[in-house]
Amino acid sequence: MTIRFFPSLLPGEPIESYEYAGTIAGFFLSVGIDYTVREQQPVTLTLNGVTVPVDEWPDTVVTHSDDVEVRLIPRGGVFEGLGNILGKIFNALFGWLMPSAGGDRNDPGQGRKLETATAKANQAKLGEVVPELAGRFRRYPDYLTPPRRHFVDLREQWLEFHACVGPGRYEILPENVKVGDTPFSSLGDDGHYEIFDPGMDLSSTSTHEHWYTVSEVGGTSSGTAGLVLSTEIANRINEQPSSYTFDGVSISRSEGLYPPAWGGGTQVFIQYERPYTITRVFVPPSSPEEQGYYISDINGYFGHVAPILNQSIWLGEIESEVEYRVDSIVPGVDGMATIRLWDDGEMGGPVDLPPGPEVPLVFGANIRWTISTYSEEEMSVSGPGSFESVTLSGALVVFAGGTVYGEWTSEFFATPGNEVTDTAEADFFFPAGLAFIDGEGNIQSRSVGIELQYRDVTTSGPRVTLARSYTQATLDQIGMTERVTFTAIRPAFRARRVGAEGTSTQVQDTIHWYGLKSRLPTRTSYPRWTTMSIKLRSGGRIAAQSENQINVVATRILPTLQSDGSWGSEQVTRDISAFARYIAQTIGYTDSDLDIDEFRRLHSVWASRGETLDYVFDLTTVKEAMNVAFKAGMAELTVADGQIRPVRDDVRTQFEHSYSPQNMTGPLRRTFKTPKHDDPDGVEVEYIDGETWTKQTVRCFLPGDQGFKLEKVTINGVTDRVRAWRIGMRRRRQLRYRVWDYAFGTEMDALNSEYLSYVPLFDDIPGYGQSAILERIEPISGAALLHVSEPLRWESGVPHLVAYRRPDGTISPLYSASPGVDDCSLIANIPQPWPSISLKQEPPHVYFGPAERM
Repeated sequence: MTIRFFPSLLPGEPIESYEYAGTIAGFFLSVGIDYTVREQQPVTLTLNGVTVPVDEWPDTVVTHSDDVEVRLIPRGGVFEGLGNILGKIFNALFGWLMPSAGGDRNDPGQGRKLETATAKANQAKLGEVVPELAGRFRRYPDYLTPPRRHFVDLREQWLEFHACVGPGRYEILPENVKVGDTPFSSLGDDGHYEIFDPGMDLSSTSTHEHWYTVSEVGGTSSGTAGLVLSTEIANRINEQPSSYTFDGVSISRSEGLYPPAWGGGTQVFIQYERPYTITRVFVPPSSPEEQGYYISDINGYFGHVAPILNQSIWLGEIESEVEYRVDSIVPGVDGMATIRLWDDGEMGGPVDLPPGPEVPLVFGANIRWTISTYSEEEMSVSGPGSFESVTLSGALVVFAGGTVYGEWTSEFFATPGNEVTDTAEADFFFPAGLAFIDGEGNIQSRSVGIELQYRDVTTSGPRVTLARSYTQATLDQIGMTERVTFTAIRPAFRARRVGAEGTSTQVQDTIHWYGLKSRLPTRTSYPRWTTMSIKLRSGGRIAAQSENQINVVATRILPTLQSDGSWGSEQVTRDISAFARYIAQTIGYTDSDLDIDEFRRLHSVWASRGETLDYVFDLTTVKEAMNVAFKAGMAELTVADGQIRPVRDDVRTQFEHSYSPQNMTGPLRRTFKTPKHDDPDGVEVEYIDGETWTKQTVRCFLPGDQGFKLEKVTINGVTDRVRAWRIGMRRRRQLRYRVWDYAFGTEMDALNSEYLSYVPLFDDIPGYGQSAILERIEPISGAALLHVSEPLRWESGVPHLVAYRRPDGTISPLYSASPGVDDCSLIANIPQPWPSISLKQEPPHVYFGPAERM
């Protein structure tokens, strides 16, 4: 099947495509995505235009002829996502290196999401929402750019990245910016940070740059900090071909390759036989006291040894050659010459060889030729002369010393996908320093070179070689970052060592290829987010496990509610009302969608009691976020008449709408919750402490509680122990004292009431109150005479009260009542205007009973 990934539900081109046959679940498994860890998938999947539910993915088999579309579901509402990344399919663009406790560097696993409010490390939240900070809370900012590690000099390595604090603006005091638990101010010159408000230009700080780090270059499973650049002795041995072609200073092979350890600066011995004409010549004595002697005139090609009078020249096989001195020379043309040799050894004397017209001799076997240009099939050399143009079998080209090259590493692509770059960095590390220790224990300088090659993999262009040489006399660990710039390409790099690796304990010159990075396009402004730049001197200056523990304690800046119901200018605030309004605004609500009167009333309560909202919101819904906000103030979210209204079960004295048998469709049912032996006898509240930023618990008991069984409650948004205890005590009192449930049916009257409305309930149980319909009302002796539809039950010796239901359904105040003119009437001092009785509306309901039990 063709699986196409789209960045949204809108029409457009796919951002990636894959060919696959099998089950849908099997495809996600093959690319490393465990979608089962999510309760709600961030994508929707269609097969040939038909949506496939998640629970059918394991059983849905598709073939190559099917068309599968995977589209990212937009995360609208109160929180937005960091990007379009769905999982490891798109993770290549963000797969950078990060610090760890397990070695010099590591890759952060994506794993399962960590709750943001309790997070203790910086994370790359790919495809997740941007956390929202309310009030005052500790925040581990999320990576916006991959952490970049680079050497600014030999002994100083820095780690830098840019991170997101959150949407909006914040107050962040210097003492509240830390690495782990250490303030940045204590780091001195080893750490720097800067806070940027939304929309600020970041081009002046290097942390905004997006550096993609190649994960294949770095720490290895064998424990080294990078890929070891070494030289192998076996790689210096040249397998001799059947013939060589000599032409001036060029030597090419008939087949095979020159050793990988050879290159520019490598020295070689070159040996081959050439025919020479040898003539034996007698040299007479120059005086009577001397004797004459025989010496050979050797005639042939000597251009490859360029003989000079009295110059040493070698004759014979490699490692068994004999050194002679040029005694005389008669130059010819095109490298031809006639020479005589003299032996200055112990025997001494002229060199007299067996004569002949084509005597095979090897001259210059001990001469070291230095490779100047090199390829695996052909090379040119520099030396005393040049070779004639000839192809010879039996020739030998043997390693003699000089520069030795290590093996090329594998070739690594420096950018993900089809991205291009114009800048790359390679990091090299000397874990034991670079030095030679002489016999006296003195540290002497040591030199070593590195070759770095790159090519454009898109066009398969030629390789470009960059040579670097390093000389130091130190046993300290050192490193260097080499920056390479070029026209925008997709480069692939490889590296090797130049210079033989020391095998003695007196030599320290081990080289690791520590890192490879490429700079990708990035942004220089974040219009809606507060961000921060972080720079840390790493290496031996700070523990690796703390490098991703940058945290701030930030306080949100928002408009605050004024006493007249308006909203003031932005300021530092922890107000519940301010953030609740902000949540509503993020989904397009305006102030007209808020019950401002109730907001004002509760705001005054929250402010007087010191109740605030301090929390970091992660992936959630508007409803859940609102409830967290209001619960921090012991309130709950409701929607009344289309407006958001927080309700709090607090002290109330004014009854709202009343209910009695007159507007009930069935009897009022009372239920008593009988206490049980396994009921909780205490409450344990878990909250995050605002000083230590760790989870703490507080236990809440009433008199008589033993604490055998605790109800555990988690409170979000509260960071104060006293406030957590108050909420826990409220819950404990609910468990003990709320033991009655009341239930009844009614028609549309119940639409008058809201959640947690404070309402009077009446029923017809003798000894309590009773209800009736008001049939008429008339004056009597300065009071009102009420005629009702039911006989009234009077108890002697106790006061009685009466009230009536207003046309809007609310109950009137209670008035003292006395018997009327008959069993269905009573007298009360009810002020004008009296309730009206009309056939156009339901007549008023009258509530009557003993004062203490009504």
